[in-house]
Amino acid sequence: MTNFYLITNIIGFIGVATLFIAALALEKFSFKKISIRHITVMATFGAASVVLTNLVGYNIPILGNIRLAFGDWIIFLLGMAFGPLCGVISAISIDTLGNIIPNSFGYHSGYMMNKAVLGLCGALVFLFKKDNLIILKTVLFYAIPYTLQSLLLNQIWMMSWRGVSAWLDIVPKLIKLPIALTIYISVSFSAFKVLQKLLDKWQTDGIWCFKNKYFNNVKLELQ
Repeated sequence: MTNFYLITNIIGFIGVATLFIAALALEKFSFKKISIRHITVMATFGAASVVLTNLVGYNIPILGNIRLAFGDWIIFLLGMAFGPLCGVISAISIDTLGNIIPNSFGYHSGYMMNKAVLGLCGALVFLFKKDNLIILKTVLFYAIPYTLQSLLLNQIWMMSWRGVSAWLDIVPKLIKLPIALTIYISVSFSAFKVLQKLLDKWQTDGIWCFKNKYFNNVKLELQ
């Protein structure tokens, strides 16, 4: 399985690089909107994500050998609030820090790619110029990548250690999926609404989730 592990890790790293470039493109290839306050909030939430996932989630098996990444929803939340670049950077940082903590899975870059996808998808909720259907977009942009990761990609990464036996957990994962999605999406959206009120005190034209509000204000001033 050595060649398979190497190949899938290369795919994972390429995926992370591609997602980073895509996020940078969405931010018009600029880091200017990332301030010290952004970094402080990202670091605080990132530390919470590592604790919830690597210290809590990975040490509590459910339905056999399945473990929940309790803190990955925070990456989606950071993407929603601060945009694609902050979402992807947070994902890379959180995965790197989390891997310092020993776990039974071992390292695989595919898991970093999974987290980067969540960070980018969180930002897509506010990609368009109209802030309508926020709840529906939150559900779709979280549920689609999470389902793909849970039922397909994670099994492929796990094959690096367990071979085809990695697919034996697929039935318990199918049972877990709707429960986990309900929890993660509800917590993500609820936490975002709280964070949004706090961010409203910032200079809102530098905040991704307020960019449409800023755009509309500028449009009204020009008229």
